[in-house]
Amino acid sequence: MKIKALILGSIFTLFISVYVQSQNKLVPGLNARKGCPAFFSKLKKGTPVTIVYFGGSITNHPGYRIYSEKWFKEQYPKSKITAINAGIGGTGSDLGVFRMDDDVIKFNPDLVFVEFAVNDAGTDSLVICRSMEGIVRKLRKSCPQADICFLYTLNQGMLAELMNGHLFKSMRYMEKIADYYGIPSINFAPDVIRLLKKDSLVFKGEKGVDYGTKKVFTNDGTHPTFDYGHIIYTQTLIRSFLAMKNMKPAKAVTGFKSPLYRDNYELAKSVSISEFKKSNGWKPVLSTDRIYKYYQASSKIFPDLVVSDNPSDVVEIKFKGTVVGLYDVLGPSSGGFIAEIDGKDKLSVRRFDVYCGNVFRSGYKLLPVMDNGVHTIVIRPDTAYFDKKAIYSSRPSQITDNSYFQPFNTYIGKVLLIGEVLH
Repeated sequence: MKIKALILGSIFTLFISVYVQSQNKLVPGLNARKGCPAFFSKLKKGTPVTIVYFGGSITNHPGYRIYSEKWFKEQYPKSKITAINAGIGGTGSDLGVFRMDDDVIKFNPDLVFVEFAVNDAGTDSLVICRSMEGIVRKLRKSCPQADICFLYTLNQGMLAELMNGHLFKSMRYMEKIADYYGIPSINFAPDVIRLLKKDSLVFKGEKGVDYGTKKVFTNDGTHPTFDYGHIIYTQTLIRSFLAMKNMKPAKAVTGFKSPLYRDNYELAKSVSISEFKKSNGWKPVLSTDRIYKYYQASSKIFPDLVVSDNPSDVVEIKFKGTVVGLYDVLGPSSGGFIAEIDGKDKLSVRRFDVYCGNVFRSGYKLLPVMDNGVHTIVIRPDTAYFDKKAIYSSRPSQITDNSYFQPFNTYIGKVLLIGEVLH
């Protein structure tokens, strides 16, 4: 109760300080471009609106997402505001573009926040540009009424570049897309850097250390603390929206803008595993299965999830296109899979990592990009033994039941495609 009261008190203080700061014309971190005029027009009229928060674990956590939702509702009580949590931990824009139909577009949103800067930190530049442009173009075509806003979160690995006044590389690639389409972007870094330079903030706090009057921004170098770090993010976001609320709509443009990247991922989609031919050994994972007791998301993500631990079992994916991948589940009982590409190349992919302690989570793996044409991919479980203990031993505090690590299962929920399924 003390923490909850502290957070609510901080939010109250936040609203006052944000209002004062919003009177300044210069808003650090905001590149308003064309703003979000359609969204604000609906709020001013009292029209119901839907906001989708689309991103990774920083968005999924009940931090800036919850705080900003509360602020919008308090500022615009006449509008019924529906907020959708479309954040999935450990995932970037390269999965995000495949998630668009199920996790964003189906809600017919009026505003979409897109937050992938941290999880895209190590992603290839071309993949980021193709994915982010695909996200924008899918939204513009399916939900032309929706405004879009890019959010740039940060982690410890970005600090050196940000402290020197430069955007981190993932942010720079995203800015190319934002510039081309006139999308506003909010960079959370300037406010954090300002506090770091004033020596009033500790970016990564260590357990048991007393930092005196300094505030701890994260405990792990990535995820903001709920009673301070997420408050800073929320301040930046709200101040930026206050600065944009009176922007006038840009002149209407006829037709749809030609793509900046010809091979962008606007045709990306995810297809249920039930749509593909598979051997009888694959078994459905029921909602009562024990993996969901320790699952970091909802069982609704994969209504047709299947599992096998038999290397003789196959899934055959026939399609015409360029990109294929698996949207799956990783956890203590995961092993890997073998992908045979067009009857020639074989690729072994492990689906177990250091984070597979005593939790299961959604994962994904994209295979190498192929020439645009007809392809057949055969997927088999890979039960070859590897030492799970050597991998998870760096996080022993998570482990409560070693029996979870004995199976080497392959879980498949959906197939990620840029192309068309062939039956």
